Amino acid sequence: MPAAGGVADLVPHDHFCFVYDRDADARRAVLDYAVAGFARRERVCVLTAHDAAVAEIGSDLRVAGLPVDDLVDGGVLVFGSASEAFLAGGVFEPDARLDACADAARSAVADGHTGLRVYAETHFLADHPDVLAVWPVYELRADLLLKQIPMTAVCAYDARRWASGNLMLAETLHTRRSRDQGFSLHAGRDGMLRLAGDIDNVVADQVHRLLVETAEARATGVLDVSGVTFVDVSGARGIGMACEVIAGRHGPTTVRGATPLLRKIWRQSNWSDFFPNVILKD
Repeated sequence: MPAAGGVADLVPHDHFCFVYDRDADARRAVLDYAVAGFARRERVCVLTAHDAAVAEIGSDLRVAGLPVDDLVDGGVLVFGSASEAFLAGGVFEPDARLDACADAARSAVADGHTGLRVYAETHFLADHPDVLAVWPVYELRADLLLKQIPMTAVCAYDARRWASGNLMLAETLHTRRSRDQGFSLHAGRDGMLRLAGDIDNVVADQVHRLLVETAEARATGVLDVSGVTFVDVSGARGIGMACEVIAGRHGPTTVRGATPLLRKIWRQSNWSDFFPNVILKD
């Protein structure tokens, strides 16, 4: 499994899913990520759980020769609890959390930083099944938001603490990932969602749900499918049904980059009649 996997190279608007299964990899990743942020004159925020491998990141930074106390006092480095940040009052409120991210990014710039760089551990969510149920949609909404604000984010997933199914779905919803697995659905800077990989009956319901439940957060109804390598009837139907719902908010929805296979399924199934507000384009 990749370790630090390019965290030092992340730039504003990147949303990186970092999956690890060794404590040493996590500690190296957050150290590299923080140091890169200092070099970019960004405010660096590290949100951990008390039992996370990176909970003592302050000590690692000191060993690396960095003036941790001065960085904290100057507002360059911020430490926090991931569970307190995401579960204020014990409740997860996605809208409030996303608003807080946008406010924090604007505040960092107002204070003279070039942007905000956040590292957040996620394994505390395993104790909150109600949050896990809505987490995938939150991650996709976060990806949409990050394309619009001066912020870089690493979502850290300890593979030893996450159920494989939940982890695989969460991974798909980031612009960049430490490992390639399954389909992907993420946002571009223009607010357009990009769907890639194999879209079959196994993931069709997930794709449909994610597209529908993030419709209000999207700036456009266009869906780019040029990265789709395979699609079956179930996958194509899921895309069509979702885009028809999205059209209720954005008007006629364009599926851009439709592959020959998707076009063939669409034509043979007469789905232009079933999904009149969905437009397939090359």
